[in-house]
Amino acid sequence: MKYAFMEFEKEIKSELKRVLGDDIEIPLEIPSEERGDYAVPCFVFSSRLKKPPQEIASDIVAKIDLSLGTVEQAGPYVNFIIDDEYVLKNTVDSCIEGRFGWFDPVDEKILIEHTSANPNAPLHVGNARNPIIGDTVARIFKRLGYDVTTEYYVDDMGRQVAILTWGLKNLDPSDVGDVELEKPDHELSVYYQRASAMMEEDEGVQEGIQEIIQQMESGDEGVVGSFQENSRKVLSGHISSLERLNITHDSYKSESSLVIDGKVREAVEALRPLSVCGDDEGALYMGWDDHRVYLTRSDGTSLYPARDIAYHMGKADRTDIILDVLGEDHKMHALSIRKAMEALKASPAPDFIFYSFVSLEGEKMSTRSGRSVWLDGLMESAKERAREEILQRREDLTPDEVEDIAEKVGMGAVRFNIIKVQPEKPIDFRWDEALNFQGSSAPFVQYSHARAASILRRWGEDTEQLKTVDPSSLGSKGEVGLVKTMAKYPMVIQESTTSPHLLANYAVKLAAEFHQFYRDYPVLKAEENKKERLAIVLSFKKLMEDILDALGIAAPEYM
Repeated sequence: MKYAFMEFEKEIKSELKRVLGDDIEIPLEIPSEERGDYAVPCFVFSSRLKKPPQEIASDIVAKIDLSLGTVEQAGPYVNFIIDDEYVLKNTVDSCIEGRFGWFDPVDEKILIEHTSANPNAPLHVGNARNPIIGDTVARIFKRLGYDVTTEYYVDDMGRQVAILTWGLKNLDPSDVGDVELEKPDHELSVYYQRASAMMEEDEGVQEGIQEIIQQMESGDEGVVGSFQENSRKVLSGHISSLERLNITHDSYKSESSLVIDGKVREAVEALRPLSVCGDDEGALYMGWDDHRVYLTRSDGTSLYPARDIAYHMGKADRTDIILDVLGEDHKMHALSIRKAMEALKASPAPDFIFYSFVSLEGEKMSTRSGRSVWLDGLMESAKERAREEILQRREDLTPDEVEDIAEKVGMGAVRFNIIKVQPEKPIDFRWDEALNFQGSSAPFVQYSHARAASILRRWGEDTEQLKTVDPSSLGSKGEVGLVKTMAKYPMVIQESTTSPHLLANYAVKLAAEFHQFYRDYPVLKAEENKKERLAIVLSFKKLMEDILDALGIAAPEYM
């Protein structure tokens, strides 16, 4: 599929190279709206062409030949304006056809690891940012034509699972309180929290937990089975929570399998003789500058970094690109993986998206201390609050319709309020922002889709006839402006691979422009250009549905 702005950009660069020389770099800029769609500052050409920038700009305007737009000089700048008729027809027709913003397949596999939360407790608000970022990024890469696999690395033999396993083996229900919880991840978390507290106070508990770890690594079938069973129970809770947010994984890789299969031992022995590694009373470590990352304990049992290195060595054998989503507190750990893979000459080395922490109304999360707001509770609160908002606005809906919309709006609010913030920035999740029907929120964006659907329903005719409508006769600023913003979606997709907040911000901008279009230009009551405007509405609806899908959010037909 050919996209208007990308075709125009190619034509501009081709013509500028013809005029200025094939080997010249073209610094295209996006100017303010009144100056055009693209601009080139001619200062950068002066030293090479030995001319003042204004003279260069004048030469370009005189010699350039464009078929998809026009060109004009503004002092030392050359501004380019795409042809309205071209962008209207190309974009409206392509959006109605479907899969606008999708690219041809590329022969590259990308493995995106996300979530990978410790299977010792439910997902909480703090670590929910990981799967939401990971799933959105995966959806974006699929639109760019990549062969995408999403994977959950199950830490089913780490210290946290050992603490949980010790707690389940040694504590009675009366030791953790009389609790009845619906999901196994919630039920088991209280054993982990109680065992963690006891470990801090009792060396015997610490020794018991360490003994369990040693038994696990030695292949004790009973202990291995307990680790795996407990992890699976907690993981089942994680999976059901994520499914409610429209997040699934293509594959799961267990940490214990790497130990049992000998992959961790192979990685450790391959690293041991290298100059990057050293020995500290029997404990193997990697060292650089003033940093040390320990790979084994002095008793020979492996630590998490060794197991993660083995995992990434395996990843390198089955993909072209490795991308991990990690909290910002894992930056040193990520660096150790890259250092190890460089030392072992393994390729590809992983890339990372790091994200900052999440709090809820100013409250930080901690699983170990029990100071957490579980993701399940957050989602239920989101649905309940969305239900209240809907009932205040609509009295004509059936109970089933209210429940359906509340679920879609509530889950959308959770995802959107997290993804709209740049990953590197912290989030303080606030309900007045997440469920604001007038602001930078999922309900605002979802409502634009529902409004477009409502217009088409009220029109009442078969939308198939709109596929043959030529919208290029439209020329008002609001009509063209909306379609131009729609036309930029493919470029937004390209820019959002590791910055998914850009896609969320674009969705808000596009929704706002559609609401303005609807206010300024009659559609169903239009005396002229009725079908042309309906074609814009249909193209917007189809595009917004894809944008919401890229964000993992439902597109309600009514709200």
